[in-house]
Amino acid sequence: MLKEPQLPISLEKQIKVYAISILLPPLGLWPGIKYLTGKNEKAKTVGIVAIILTIISIIITVWLTIGFVSQLNNGLNGQLQQYQDLGI
Repeated sequence: MLKEPQLPISLEKQIKVYAISILLPPLGLWPGIKYLTGKNEKAKTVGIVAIILTIISIIITVWLTIGFVSQLNNGLNGQLQQYQDLGI
C-alpha cells in the first residue's frame, strides 16, 4: 500500500500560502484545501488559516468593488444630470 507523502510546511511556505490567500483570493482555496486534506496537524492548521484568509479577502474585495461601482455610478449620474440641465 502506498503511503501519502507528508507535505513539508516551512515558515517560508506558510508565508507564501497566506500571501496567495490574501492577494489572490480565489487561488488561496487550492493550497488551503491541499493542506487541509493532509495528515500532518500543522499542515491542516495552515490549510484552515489559508481558507479563512481567502474567505475574508473575498468578502473585502466584493465590499470594496461594490463601493467603487456605486461611487462611479453616482458620479456618472451627476454628470448626466448636469448635461440634462443644460438641455444637451
